[in-house]
Amino acid sequence: MNGPSTAEVSRLRDDLEDLSAVHRNDEQWRCVDCHGEWPCPVIRRRLLALYRREPERLVTYLRHFRDRARAELPSAPTRELDLRFFGWVPVAQTGRRRRPA
Repeated sequence: MNGPSTAEVSRLRDDLEDLSAVHRNDEQWRCVDCHGEWPCPVIRRRLLALYRREPERLVTYLRHFRDRARAELPSAPTRELDLRFFGWVPVAQTGRRRRPA
């Protein structure tokens, strides 16, 4: 089997909604619970599980939040935000090749 079943996806989405209520971002885009940069490791794991079969949607979802963060954190370097929101997504899911740092 390549990914979660429909029931698992439904459960994961519910779980992500619950987690988002807890592991949400503050005005500085930090998790209010674990105090890590948002998306925090807990949310990242859930997103990878949730969008396992829909990698393009994961990138679209993350792009939405990256764009919001960019607007709310105008002094944050663009590259830093890109790495924060996309650097942890497996290359196969982004459809792009990573450039050496």
